[in-house]
Amino acid sequence: MTTAADIARLPERQLDVLGHIAIGQDGGHRPRTLAALEAKGLIVSEKVTLSPRPGVPAWMRVRVRRYYVPLPVHAAWCEWRSQQEEMP
Repeated sequence: MTTAADIARLPERQLDVLGHIAIGQDGGHRPRTLAALEAKGLIVSEKVTLSPRPGVPAWMRVRVRRYYVPLPVHAAWCEWRSQQEEMP
């Protein structure tokens, strides 16, 4: 199980990306960083289909990969974050 101490040992870039994904900002991150976090089990990805509106033809739909933080990891991240000094 992931702990706040495990989170604290992450490289700065991975910690930053994990924090962004934990608060729902999962786009625009480097693939290598995402792959490293996924390999450590800190994030999970899934492919989702986006559609501008219901009933549009299949050729107008877009499949993207979305990332999220599993609940036990999110709890550890929240614990770690609560121990940090306020950031400006």
